[in-house]
Amino acid sequence: MLAMTRYYLALLGHSQRYLPAILAYIAVNTVLYTDPKSPLLPQYGISAGSLLVVSCWLTIAMLDVEDPVQRLVTFSHARRWRSVLGGATLAVFGCAVVLILVTVLWSGLRTGGFTIGTFALGASAHALCALFGIAIGLPCSRLLVPRVGWSVLAAIFALAAVLLVKWLPLANPLLRALASQQPLTGPFIIAVVAAVSALLLSATAVAYLLRRNA
Repeated sequence: MLAMTRYYLALLGHSQRYLPAILAYIAVNTVLYTDPKSPLLPQYGISAGSLLVVSCWLTIAMLDVEDPVQRLVTFSHARRWRSVLGGATLAVFGCAVVLILVTVLWSGLRTGGFTIGTFALGASAHALCALFGIAIGLPCSRLLVPRVGWSVLAAIFALAAVLLVKWLPLANPLLRALASQQPLTGPFIIAVVAAVSALLLSATAVAYLLRRNA
């Protein structure tokens, strides 16, 4: 699986498809973390939601680099779709970890420092949103949706549901709690369970459909 992770990182880096999303994310951080007197948690809620979108973008962009023939060659070397999807997930999550570190360090420098608790909470919220983004990106990629237009539409609707629909126990409760500085224990536990479950269900469903269509 680590070999697949290195392969997908190299594939994404060579394609340079990561640039628009990452530059947009850096721009969001530059605008957010400017006022040293602003509370960090609401700003973390905005940048975490932005990272969710970026992680989805990176997942789709990375998996869409390969054409169907190249993907079959990749599968023949990996021998299992689970290894392919696991490698892709680790590659995108590794990129997300780098962006999380940039966000937390940048926010700390701009605001004059932060407590360990704030650091851990902000980093964890961003990591959970990255998992949600990957879970959306896997089935919306060319693995299952061959046409770019349909892929974009599917991703937009899924992202809107996860980010904006209040009654879905996914990312929205956590982001709203961060933005309003409400108690975070309940929303955070819900987000942990939902993010891990969503990623496992997404990867399992994609692997099943790929095996069935192979």
